[in-house]
Parts: sequence; C-alpha cells; structure tokens
Amino acid sequence: MSRKKIQILMVSLTMFGVAFQGIAQESKQIDKQKLDALVSTKIAMDKSGDFKEHYTIQIFYGERNKAIATKRQYDALDHKWKSELTWEHPYHKICVGTYRSRLEAERALIKIKEKYSNALILKP
Repeated sequence: MSRKKIQILMVSLTMFGVAFQGIAQESKQIDKQKLDALVSTKIAMDKSGDFKEHYTIQIFYGERNKAIATKRQYDALDHKWKSELTWEHPYHKICVGTYRSRLEAERALIKIKEKYSNALILKP
C-alpha cells in the first residue's frame, strides 16, 4: 500500500472512532424520585386491579350441593391454583386460578382437564 492510502485509511478510522466514542458516551440520567413514584403507582394499581386483564378456568356450573362437593374434591387434589365458589343466578360455579395470559390459562387447562373434562377458560 502506498503511504497516501495508509494516511487516508488512518484518518478514516480516526474519524470513525471519534464518532463512535461520542455515541457510546451518551447517557441519560433517570430521576430517582420520578422512578420511585412510578413504581409505587404501579404497585397500587396492581393491588386495586385497575388494569388487570386476566383469565380463569371454570370447572363446574350447577347446583349448590354438587358445587360444594366438586370444590372439596378439587381442593383435595392439592393443585397450586386456588379454587373459588361463586353464585351466579341461578347456579353456583367454581373457578380455578387467575392467569395473566390466555397461554398461561391454556397450560393450566391441560392439567385440569385430566380430572375435569368440561372445564373451560373464562375472561371475567
């Protein structure tokens, strides 16, 4: 390589390095107070359920006595999902779990359907 080409190459690499260094050193400061306020607001909204969209699995819908028996039977299986007995006129229903996404609910439904074949996913 000629001396001129080497000089042009060195100047080009130097310019590229300076430009890259300027980009790499750019940073943004995050205000800790604003971040703390945002996190506390998010926690409060999670607790109150302001923007919760969730799914649940219904394993039974029918008479009160059968609903209570089904709930006891489910609770005895010791699944990790909590069951809840509610009354929706004119019948009682048992819903299991609270899932953040449909995919999470479908994964649980596969296990629950082994015992409760009529189970279905609800979006209350």
